[in-house]
Amino acid sequence: MLDAEAHSKIQTRADQDMPVYKQLEASLRRARDANRRRDLYVKYIYSMRPYPGDPSTAEFVLDAEEDGVNKSNVGDVYKNSNPNYIVRFNDFQADQDFVRDQWGLWLTANAPIRDARNETVGAVGVDVSATEVMQRLKGLFGTARWRWGSPLSWRICWPAWLRARLRKPLVTIRNAVERIAAGDYNQTLKIASKDEFGEVANALNKMTLGLQQREDLKSALARYVSEDILNEIIYAGRRSELYSQRKKVTALFADVRGFTNFSEQLSPEETVGMLNDYFEKMIEAVFKNMGHLNKFMGDGLMALFGALRDDEFQEEHAVQAALDMRTALKELQEKWATSESRARDALASLRIGIGVNTGLAIVGNIGSKQRMEFTAIGDAINLAARLEQATPDRGVDILVSEYTYVATRSRFPFERVGEISLKGKSESTRILYN
Repeated sequence: MLDAEAHSKIQTRADQDMPVYKQLEASLRRARDANRRRDLYVKYIYSMRPYPGDPSTAEFVLDAEEDGVNKSNVGDVYKNSNPNYIVRFNDFQADQDFVRDQWGLWLTANAPIRDARNETVGAVGVDVSATEVMQRLKGLFGTARWRWGSPLSWRICWPAWLRARLRKPLVTIRNAVERIAAGDYNQTLKIASKDEFGEVANALNKMTLGLQQREDLKSALARYVSEDILNEIIYAGRRSELYSQRKKVTALFADVRGFTNFSEQLSPEETVGMLNDYFEKMIEAVFKNMGHLNKFMGDGLMALFGALRDDEFQEEHAVQAALDMRTALKELQEKWATSESRARDALASLRIGIGVNTGLAIVGNIGSKQRMEFTAIGDAINLAARLEQATPDRGVDILVSEYTYVATRSRFPFERVGEISLKGKSESTRILYN
């Protein structure tokens, strides 16, 4: 709260009438008044700097006290009776022992004041009256002696009572922290005391509320953004900024054949229900094989393997995902065959086309600072989309490019089905399916 440059302008007692002194003095008073609590009453807040004649001694600069005998003026020497106590201007320090000076017995702490060049120009000092602390302790001791009746009972019963009094809130807080660590955010600590335990309970309640809100937001966003990308942002700490890199990826495109004609036989509610069932199984196959859903395209989807994280078996994972999607569709068809839908026969005969290709692509956040999307672009991605579109002409449901085939031919049985001409390309690409 203190402006180091302004602090350096105060040199003599006459400067106490300057506006800059009044502003800094007001800042210290706000800090002092905010820390005059029942549990810890700050008596004095002030600032010091090394005394010109003796660097081991300090002189006052600011004092939050109002005018009176207790107010120190600019240039007054700071004195104390402890020969081992030295104000360390370049470091933080807090007393472990009482310090006696010309004003009484204190617990004192100070912190450096640094300018824009990180050079120390002084220190802020804070005093808590040890006299008041000792009076409070004597009052507690007197009450305890009166309650327990003898020094012996005091020594035996007071620690036991204190342990019992402290143990209950500590156990409550510990159990709450363990539940939070386990992911249980639906709880509220009920500690009504006004002491430090109550403050900790209030802080934990605010923290768990924030964590629960974050989980709720994450769950909501995961329905619109790929969960892999969401975790990458939240847990890996990746900043939301435009970036891209060239890397090898395997792209998978899947699409329902003849969906427009098919959807005309269903009501809007039936269409959405069917698509939800379909996409749930297709996405499950992608996730199970270490891929991530990149986007929906009407009744189709695009998935990437090896884009978010390096995967040396990305080709195998993509082909296995395509096979699992074909198997999942058969299971759905069996379910739809027993349904009461008016388009039951059409549902049972539903077909999909899947194209898979591996190659180099530009991967990253693409778009603008206002709206961006994690995706992959390039010829490798376009070829995968073309393969999916070519499945009806080849009479198959899965088409795999030569590049993916070479990396997976030792694991899966393939049958070559010819070549495909790519628009704008001088070469054709061999196509194989499994």
